[in-house]
Amino acid sequence: MLISLLALACDRVPELPSIQLSKDNPLQFLVVNEGLFTTNTAALSAVYKDGTIYWDVFEPINQRPLGDVAQSITLINGKLFVAINNSRRIEVLDPTTFKSVASLRYSQSGSPRYITPLTNNTALVSDLYGQLVKISTTPPYEVLEYISLPTASSGIEQMVTVRNKVFGAYLNRGIAILDAEKLWIPNMRLIDGLDIPWELGGCQLLVDHRQRVWCTSLLPNGVKLSAIDSQSETIVAEVVLPFDRSEPQEGDIIGMPKNNRVDIDPTGQYIYINLYTQSKEGQPLQTLFTIDVDSHKVSKYLELPGVKMMYGMNVSPDGDVFICDCLDYSAQRGYIRQFPKDGGEVRSYKVGVYPNRIFFPPKGGWQ
Repeated sequence: MLISLLALACDRVPELPSIQLSKDNPLQFLVVNEGLFTTNTAALSAVYKDGTIYWDVFEPINQRPLGDVAQSITLINGKLFVAINNSRRIEVLDPTTFKSVASLRYSQSGSPRYITPLTNNTALVSDLYGQLVKISTTPPYEVLEYISLPTASSGIEQMVTVRNKVFGAYLNRGIAILDAEKLWIPNMRLIDGLDIPWELGGCQLLVDHRQRVWCTSLLPNGVKLSAIDSQSETIVAEVVLPFDRSEPQEGDIIGMPKNNRVDIDPTGQYIYINLYTQSKEGQPLQTLFTIDVDSHKVSKYLELPGVKMMYGMNVSPDGDVFICDCLDYSAQRGYIRQFPKDGGEVRSYKVGVYPNRIFFPPKGGWQ
């Protein structure tokens, strides 16, 4: 399946859109756009069922920019929590109006990355600088605690909460496990032997239909996906994808993009992972593969010959694959490419600068 891409000169960011929200035109998905570092150009894009695209819904509604480097978005207690990396701030939004209900500003150094629930009214925020931050997720929204990690030079990136435990990708150390309701660093457990460098920190920790947590780690000549039993806290399965770099043939896996992404389908059965394969012309070709979490069968799913810079990838509740295409990473507005599960026509949506995450409204409502 080919993507037809137009050759684009660098965009100037257009005027802010006039926002007209309607209950009769439901939201299809949101897009977190990082924006260009240090320019305060992060944006939240909204795409609706009728095809309407608002490349930025936050600033027109709130009369101020979202901030500098939007990192992630998480739905907790009926509100959207957006981590603004370089602004040291977490924005709390109403998901139907996109109005800000609170801004949680750090009172000390920090760089918020990803957010996961702890209890009914608290959550944990990962950070670039050797700390975790505890916040309240009900009014009054506020920063509750700054928690130092054992190593200031290494932080935790992606996190997920399963069975009242927080599993976190601890860069260059492995998978950290903390008790959600009794958060105490001296009680942190570590599954080591997993090489999770910076370039894999953005890979989601995935929960399958058995409540196992899957993480992605690097091998000297390949990539490994490991399933962690969330109850026993042990690795119970591994899938290794070796790279063939000596004399690769067309279709062979030869490497992994720097900003790799993974996701899991709505049933928790199939993991999606983005890798490089050898193209017919002998060049690296971004290719999506699926992995069956039970049989461990690896299958080629989709070639992406027109995508130069995939900066994010998510699977919708309907099973469609959405990727964030940053084009040539030259600070122009990027695209979301939608690949239907049934193999239908690829759809493209022009959004903000450096899109990195697609968020789908929950089918059961916002609560």
